[in-house]
Formats: sequence, C-alpha cells, structure tokens
Amino acid sequence: MLGSRAAYFLCMLAATIVAAMLLRRRQRKLAIGSLQKLGIAIGGLVGATFAAKLPFVISADPSVGVFDAWLSDGKTILWGLTGGYIGVEVSKWALHVKASTGDTFVVPVALTVAIGRLGCFLYGCCYGVATNQTWGIRFQIAPDAGSLLRHPTQLYELLFHLSFAATASAAFARPNRPNMHESLRGNWMPIYLIAYSAYRFISEFWRPEERISNGLTFYQWSSIAIAISFMILLTVRRVVHWKPCGDTCWPNRNTSDQ
Repeated sequence: MLGSRAAYFLCMLAATIVAAMLLRRRQRKLAIGSLQKLGIAIGGLVGATFAAKLPFVISADPSVGVFDAWLSDGKTILWGLTGGYIGVEVSKWALHVKASTGDTFVVPVALTVAIGRLGCFLYGCCYGVATNQTWGIRFQIAPDAGSLLRHPTQLYELLFHLSFAATASAAFARPNRPNMHESLRGNWMPIYLIAYSAYRFISEFWRPEERISNGLTFYQWSSIAIAISFMILLTVRRVVHWKPCGDTCWPNRNTSDQ
C-alpha cells in the first residue's frame, strides 16, 4: 500500500470529515452564533493553507511561476498550524468574538494531523533518514528507490499528535480535578503548538532536511521561533490578562484568547 496516492487522498478526506464532526460537537455550547463559528473555521482553514505553502513558494525555483508554486506538492504542518491559529484570531477580531475557542480546536486539530500523517506514511512522503533499526521502512519514493531502511518519521509524528489529543481529551473530561491548573484553561492551543515545536525540533534530526545554519534545518529554526513566540504569548496572558474565575472559565471563558 506504500506509494499510494489514493490512500493519501482518502486519509486527507477522512481527516477533514473527522475535524468537521469533532469541531461541531465541541463548539456546540459556545455562546456565539453559527455564522461566527463558520467564519472562525474558515479563517483558520485559510490561514493554515496559506502558511503551510508559504515556505515552498518562497524557496521555489525562480523559473517556476508563482501560481505553479502554489499548486505544487509540498506543505509544512509546522507553519500550517501556526497560520491556522493566526487565521482564527484574525477572524475572531473581525467578527467581534470575545469567547474563548482555542480549547475546542485542539483535539480536532491534533487528530486531523495524526490522520494526515498516516496518509503521508501510506504515500511515502516525509520519510526519515536511513537507519539500521529493525522498525525501519523502505520507501519507494525516496532517492534510493526503497533500497535503504528509513525512519518512519510519519508514524513517530502520528503518535505525538494522538498522545496530545488523548491528554487534552482527558483534561477536558474532568475539568474540575484538583491537578488541572487554571492557567491551562483556554491555553491548550498555544501549549499544543509549543509542544509540537519541541517535538519537531528533535524529530528533524531523523529527517533528511538541509542544514542551513549552525547544523540546524529551516524547520528547526522555525520551531525555535514559534515556540518562543507562543511562550511569550502565554506569559503575557498570565501576567496581564489571566484572572481566576472558577468553574465558569470552562470551557467558555470570557476572554479573547483562541
């Protein structure tokens, strides 16, 4: 089944359906209108799509037209998630939405990315460097045409996103448990993005990406910048905006955080 574009397409379709169903379910109790929910979802989708393609368009061969660069294969989940977050924030500002929505996105998004990575594995893209480990996989799409065992980095990442989705779901299922710190409420998306940035920084050592500076890849430098940005955001929220508000914070705290 490896090397199947049909399997990749089916996984992307399944990811879209799962995201739509889960997001609708988790946003059912939000105190905002249906059109506002739709506008926020569209903003997140547009932001994610634009940001995911941007690095490939910028780095494309000058002989390739801009339009062709946008339509070519290649997208980055790291930038896509960040762009989706920004898209949601911009949409909320434009639609005058003050309610917290970020916690409703995190599980659907994490599961969507996990399913998407399964599609990457079945197609064979996003493979890792060569390895002598017994769990290595031969990818026909690689330059060696499958002669070398490689790290199945798609499956590593799938496990990361599934684990985060399970962690967040467990926290949401018991919002009033004693060890649920108040500062986590409404902040799960930034935490997810920081955690993914940390994971991506480490996993890049298993991927055959070009080292652009100080032995680090473009995506490792991106991970550092994104993680720092969202850590600053969480710090500002805690110092400037965060106020204890008891059970009424969950899940519809009346703040503008995503």
